Amino acid sequence: MIITKHLCNERPTNADISAFEKLVHGTLPEDYKAFLKNQNGGWPEPSLFRFTTPAGRAEDSTVHYFYALYEGRVGNLKNTLEILKGRIPSDCLPIGKDPFGNIILLGIADQNLGRVYFWDHEKEDENSTTANISPIAPSFSEFVEQLA
Repeated sequence: MIITKHLCNERPTNADISAFEKLVHGTLPEDYKAFLKNQNGGWPEPSLFRFTTPAGRAEDSTVHYFYALYEGRVGNLKNTLEILKGRIPSDCLPIGKDPFGNIILLGIADQNLGRVYFWDHEKEDENSTTANISPIAPSFSEFVEQLA
C-alpha cells in the first residue's frame, strides 16, 4: 500500500504519539505508530478490503482515507474520536473511513489491542457500541497487507 495523497505534510513525533496515547487511555500498536510516523494518514492505493458482517455476509468496502494525527480540519484523528465518543467501543480508535461514512476502527486496549474492525454507521444501535462492528483483520499490518 502506498499513500497517494496525504492529509498533511506533518508527521507526529514520539512525544506527540505518547501524548495521544495518554489522551485516549490506550496503547497504539507498534505497526500503527510506524504508519503515523511515516505516512500520517491519507488516501491509500490499493484501498479495497473484505470483511464478514455479524449476520455472516461477506462484504467489500474501500478505505477512502486514513485519519491523521494533526490539527487540521479534514481527517483529524482527535476530532473524529471526539465526535464518535460514546458511539464506538471505548477500547477502539477510529483510524479511517470508507466513502459512505463507515469507520475503520483499531483496538487500543485489552483483548482488542491491534485488531481492526469495520463500524457500520447505518446499523448503529443506541443501546450498544458493538452491534454494528465486524472484524476485518487481527492487526493493522495484516489489514494493510490485505488491501487490494
